[in-house]
Amino acid sequence: MQLPSKAGFELIPKSDLYSFAVKEFTLPRFKVPWHFHPECELTLIVQSSGRRFVGDSIEPFSPGDLVLIGSNLPHFWRNGEQGKKTPSQAVVVHFREECFGADFLGLPELTGVRNLLLRARRGLQFTGKTRDAVAELMTGMPSGKGFDRVLALLNIFKRLMESDEARILSSPGFLPVLDAFAGERINRAYRFIFENFAAPIRHEDIAREAAMSLSAFCHYFKRVTGRTLTDFINEVRIGHASRLLIETDHPVSKIAYASGFESLSNFNLRFRKLTGASPKEYRREHHTE
Repeated sequence: MQLPSKAGFELIPKSDLYSFAVKEFTLPRFKVPWHFHPECELTLIVQSSGRRFVGDSIEPFSPGDLVLIGSNLPHFWRNGEQGKKTPSQAVVVHFREECFGADFLGLPELTGVRNLLLRARRGLQFTGKTRDAVAELMTGMPSGKGFDRVLALLNIFKRLMESDEARILSSPGFLPVLDAFAGERINRAYRFIFENFAAPIRHEDIAREAAMSLSAFCHYFKRVTGRTLTDFINEVRIGHASRLLIETDHPVSKIAYASGFESLSNFNLRFRKLTGASPKEYRREHHTE
């Protein structure tokens, strides 16, 4: 089956009875294609396995997989061969950031939730004790009503925002998002990189944006982000290239140069290093089912 080149918009039906949606799915196979929606999505895989696509992340999933997807981030789950033998089961919660009121996340007590949802715009996978605790809360939500459902979601927010068992899925270049936990100097550098990655970038120019010497900024950037400046620029460029590979039929060479790489061989090398696949393999994986 050929996927649409661009993610399709999915309309999540609203209800006057609930401020957010909770659904429990039992299907022969997960059937929603590559799509996005303004609602945040928390998905717990109860049964089934296959490949999970979130932004430019392609990874295997299995029972117990727990992922929080931010607003408008494209995604879908593709069943593997095992999915043909057993039903696919999942519990999914859809909610808008303003589901409890436009000013709800503006409360000082909810800074942690606000930062959680900002991080989720690149997709977050949760594991360990966090996953187990949230899975228990989620499995009871479909039968819950009224205040009990609201309380369950708030408890889930608390578990997720306090967790140190979260892993970001999509690269910064696929859907650029400023870092809620970085300082203003780092975010000024991010803005400069996001705006100029398609052209040659001098590290001195980035450091100047942050009002620091090059040596001091490189050390500061590595300490705050956990990666070198060169590695981050490559992640941004590969993320952008991944999106073009998914959403267009442009030749790989054109995508490489449009993403800021000066040679096709360097692009192929960097792409495989970050994604584990060649650009052609990545496109094929995303476009066939």
